[in-house]
Amino acid sequence: MKLNLFEDKNLKNEHVDIHYANMRPVIKQLIDTVNSERPTLSGRPADEDDDDGEEIILDAKEIYYLDHVDRKLFAYTKNGVFRIMNTLANCEEMLWNYGFVRVSKSNLINIYKIRQLKPDVNMKVYASFDNGDRICINRSYNKSFKEYLQRMRRMS
Repeated sequence: MKLNLFEDKNLKNEHVDIHYANMRPVIKQLIDTVNSERPTLSGRPADEDDDDGEEIILDAKEIYYLDHVDRKLFAYTKNGVFRIMNTLANCEEMLWNYGFVRVSKSNLINIYKIRQLKPDVNMKVYASFDNGDRICINRSYNKSFKEYLQRMRRMS
């Protein structure tokens, strides 16, 4: 992808032109950034059970993975674990363009935060993250996970 930047001190209205052959995730991310529509999730620290806890806005790029446990959704980040007030299905739909893929019935992972993929017995694969956590990529999701990785590589 080629990037041209032009500085014009006399320009009164800034604008961005994007020329593309096909709408790809990277193009959608550029559009969202220009429109200030980066996906964010709101939540609160996981250890606060009260509804009066402070709400925190999480930038999707800071999230390692989402985990659905006991009808509650949690986001794991470098700064801790946060309870998200949304469904896993909604998050999957909102974040698929930003490197998030479902790897089990209860997990979405951010492919840009994976440090290592390690195969294990019974065709299981484990994704390791910089924070030391590991998530199993379920066998039934393995094919779609690999296809997603290939698609994101082609589109980058």
